[in-house]
Amino acid sequence: MKWVLAIFILLSPLVWSSETPPELWSWIKDLDKSKEACEIQSSYVLQALSLENQIENEYGVYGNVKSNRVVVKCIEISANKSKLMVAVAGNNRDSVEIIRNKIVQSIN
Repeated sequence: MKWVLAIFILLSPLVWSSETPPELWSWIKDLDKSKEACEIQSSYVLQALSLENQIENEYGVYGNVKSNRVVVKCIEISANKSKLMVAVAGNNRDSVEIIRNKIVQSIN
């Protein structure tokens, strides 16, 4: 019993140190289009990226692209202006950055 406890105490820092927080990449972009147009274009872009487990509500569009979590939100500034907010989280830095950049560049 003492050995089990000793091994657990010795290995526990290794277990905790191997868990790293996910990468989180975000972007905010002003658009010269209505909130509705932003939402339509966002939906199209996310479909093109094969968004899975999509949830759409008043807070935005959420879903998964491969092993990454994505959220896109369009906010009305005026009748013909909106703000696009994008966040992507995942464990692979390159994948998170690429997906975030694809979304931001595709919505203009």
